[in-house]
Amino acid sequence: MAARKGRAQKKESQVERLARSIIEHNSPVRLEPHDDGSENGMVDYQVFGKSESARESHLRIGVLEVGSITNSDFRSSYNQYTKRFKGFDTSSLSECWAVMCEFGVVFRGLEGRLIPLLRKMEVRGLKSLARDRPDAGTTELEQELAAIAGVVQVLQIPAGQRTTRVAIDFMWHTTGVTNPDSTLEVVEAFLSSNEKDPVGIRRKVMSDPALPYHGVCLHLDGAPESVPNSGFTEYRQFATPLECDVMPTRPPNLPPGFTDLWLIGKFRRGWHWNSDSCWTFVVAPSSVGRSDPDSPSVRSGSIGSDLSDSVP
Repeated sequence: MAARKGRAQKKESQVERLARSIIEHNSPVRLEPHDDGSENGMVDYQVFGKSESARESHLRIGVLEVGSITNSDFRSSYNQYTKRFKGFDTSSLSECWAVMCEFGVVFRGLEGRLIPLLRKMEVRGLKSLARDRPDAGTTELEQELAAIAGVVQVLQIPAGQRTTRVAIDFMWHTTGVTNPDSTLEVVEAFLSSNEKDPVGIRRKVMSDPALPYHGVCLHLDGAPESVPNSGFTEYRQFATPLECDVMPTRPPNLPPGFTDLWLIGKFRRGWHWNSDSCWTFVVAPSSVGRSDPDSPSVRSGSIGSDLSDSVP
C-alpha cells in the first residue's frame, strides 16, 4: 500500500524489529509489516502461518500490535536531568543547597521558583524544609514549598560538596517483592485502562475479529513503576522478572478476543502466552543486535548523589 502523497512512509522502529524477530523465532508464524503510515490507526503487523506450502504461507491468520509500557514521569524527568539540568549557580544565595525532587518535576522555570524560598530560609536561619512535615513555625514556607510542583525537600549542605551552589537530586529506591505475578498485574492494568495507547491497542488487535490470531507484544523498558497507595520514593522494577526463567503462576486476564501475549524486557528475552501452550520463555535470535531499545540505564537509588538517605 503506497503512502499518501506528502506523508512520510513509516518504518519499523527498533522495538518493532526486535518484537518481530523474537516472535518469528519462537512461534510458527510470520509477521509482515502493515502500518506504513498511509492511514491513521493501522495495526503494526499482519500475521501469517509458516508452512512449506506456498498457498498456506500466504494465508493471513491474524494481526499483532507492538507497544511499550514505561513510566512517563520517570523517563521525562530522568532524560531532562541527565541531559541538561543537575543544578545551578546564583549570587543571590549565601549558602549551598540540595533540592530533592520526585519524578515528574518540571525543570522549566524551577530556578526562579526556588530562589525566593531559599533566600527566605537563609534569612530565618533554616537549614531544611520538607513537604508534608508540618511545623507551626514554618507553615508559610511549607506552603511555598508545596506550591513548587515536584520538589519534596530542600536542605543546606557544606560548601564545596557539590559542583553548583544549588544541586538537584532525585530520590527513589525500589522496595518490596517483585515477582512474575506482579509484572503480570502491571501489564493487565495497562491493557485494560482507558488511556490513549491501550485503547488504540485494543481497537487495532480486534480490527478483524473473524481471524483466529489476535496478538499484542509489549516492551517493558525497565523504568521503575511506582507502587500503588505507597509513600514517596517507593518504586518497583516490574520488568526484572522478564530476565529470569520464571513464569507467572496464572493465565493473563486479557481484553476480550486477545489470543496471544508477548512480553519483552530489556535484555531481548521475555515470555509468551497463548491458550494452547500457556506460558513459555522466549529469547531473541543471536543474529539480532544486542542494543537495548529505548531503555534508560537506571539503577535503584538517588540519581547523582547519596543525599536520598537523608529523607527516610
